[in-house]
Amino acid sequence: MKQFIKMSFVDFKGHLGPFRLEEFLTLNILNPFLTLVFYCLLAGYTYKTSDLTSWVIGNSFLLCTSVCIFSLGIVFTREKQCGRIRSIICSPLSKLQIMLQKGFFPCLVCILTTLVGFLLGGVFFHVPLGKIHWGLYGCILGVAMVGACSFGLAIGAIGLLTDQMHLILNTVSAVMLIFTGTNFPVAQLPFWGRGIAKVLPLTRSVEAAKLLCDDFTMEQIMRLLLGEVLLSVCYLIIARLILVYAEHKAIKEGTLELF
Repeated sequence: MKQFIKMSFVDFKGHLGPFRLEEFLTLNILNPFLTLVFYCLLAGYTYKTSDLTSWVIGNSFLLCTSVCIFSLGIVFTREKQCGRIRSIICSPLSKLQIMLQKGFFPCLVCILTTLVGFLLGGVFFHVPLGKIHWGLYGCILGVAMVGACSFGLAIGAIGLLTDQMHLILNTVSAVMLIFTGTNFPVAQLPFWGRGIAKVLPLTRSVEAAKLLCDDFTMEQIMRLLLGEVLLSVCYLIIARLILVYAEHKAIKEGTLELF
């Protein structure tokens, strides 16, 4: 475990090396928080309401998008550009372990970003923070960020198969904004939209977090969290299968360029 954390930190530090602390905070907290403020103000004027609790909760969870989608989504593309992808593909080390190493510290950053964004948004928009069960909120937040990072790694693995990652990442970001229930209730989506929502991360976590500000039962929360955990496992399996396919394809064709 010590070696796992050490290698994960080295990888994370390597990606953040060019950034100073103020640049890191601006990129990962201030910029996403301004996005949260924008959508909450838009919702307030659109629905003519001052109770923005639901939108603050939902959009605070989406603050992880910059790390989970855009940072983890190009992780293997970046490795390829830096010339390290050959070592990853040829390494006898478990590819699942490599993926988990790359997602460990980003997951912690996502938890911090979401928590800070939620607290700032709560103060800014007068959310009744005292009514929230913070222990359950912490559990929901942890499960949500694991799911989001697993999804990011699955998207990142696709970078081995295509050179259109920027198009894919921006499309996925927009899809999550619309279909995870952060700004539009899932129940209001058409049938096909609800189907998309069910296979996206954060949908169940956002719903569970919103329940904390309303009447809820532990059975409701646990059912949603269990669904999120199972979805996270599925994303890791998908990422693993893509890596296995890329590995065999690279060996068979003698190239790492599969597109």
